[in-house]
Amino acid sequence: MTYIRKLEFGNYTLKFGDNKVLLDLFDEVVMPSFFEMKYIRHLKDKGDYFFLDTKLIKLVDDVNLPVLGISGRIVKNTKLKREQIFRSGGIIEDRSELETAPSSTFLLILNNHRLIFCKEVPGAPTIQNFQSTSQYCLNARHKEFIEEQYKNYNSNKLALNRVTKVSLIKENPYPRLRITPLSDKESLRNFISRFKHINKVSIKLLPTNNEEIDNDDFWAYLGRTREEMNSNSAKVEFSNAKDGLDTDMVYSQASSASNFGNSEVNLKGYDEQGDTISGSNEDFNLSVELEELPRNPDMAAAIKYNQFTYLAQEGVISLPEVAQAALDKIKAIFERL
Repeated sequence: MTYIRKLEFGNYTLKFGDNKVLLDLFDEVVMPSFFEMKYIRHLKDKGDYFFLDTKLIKLVDDVNLPVLGISGRIVKNTKLKREQIFRSGGIIEDRSELETAPSSTFLLILNNHRLIFCKEVPGAPTIQNFQSTSQYCLNARHKEFIEEQYKNYNSNKLALNRVTKVSLIKENPYPRLRITPLSDKESLRNFISRFKHINKVSIKLLPTNNEEIDNDDFWAYLGRTREEMNSNSAKVEFSNAKDGLDTDMVYSQASSASNFGNSEVNLKGYDEQGDTISGSNEDFNLSVELEELPRNPDMAAAIKYNQFTYLAQEGVISLPEVAQAALDKIKAIFERL
């Protein structure tokens, strides 16, 4: 049977403390963290994860409104082990190992921080594997960056004051990465329809990459309040264990809050048979099946971006407005390519 490839979509939110985001340390930390096999995340007895075929590419070659992305693969290099097999009506001991390196391709659109992900084969790395591997590589590169700055500052004999690593980290804090799956309105509606009774819904608004997000009034107000309070998140909970929540309103509010991939939605209740149901973003995330996707990451990136653009035009994906400061940084990177 032919393996059916699916495009998955997420919001790649990267912050360095409270004041810096992905593009602020793009050259120093972000892009180097994706360099091919520069950093390898080793998990004991599970294998190695690393990036391969990575490249900074032009998605829209327009000097006034350029769109850039990072394309490549994430690879899981491991060994499959077996202890026994079934032969002649019984189990016999048969130890063996088989090397395997399943991979997934990705495209990270720098303008809006959207991640497009596709498993190439069964057993390929997941978006969760991508997040943990990217976080590992970011941490490793950030450590090197601080070391480089420390040596550069303190090698200057004319400098009046020596710089400490603590002060450098305060200026450029540790990276914090979160990838939130983009929700599919139809999948969300179908998931909610499984409930006979919804006991509780909690919605947690999370930090963004400084996009200009245009949620509805309630969620926009909550988001502004979160920022004004200098909070990393804001959580709202609705519950009614006795009579249950109104399913139409649950859909409306969950859909609105998750529109831009900057919230965690959790639902809990029971179905017609009285069995407990609970779910979160991953249960109604957006995915699109593809009959074929080229093995070449650059060609695959073009198809991914075209599909992404189509979904945005159809209103399936909501896009934030790119802030002028972010666009200026994109233009500066674009001019160097």
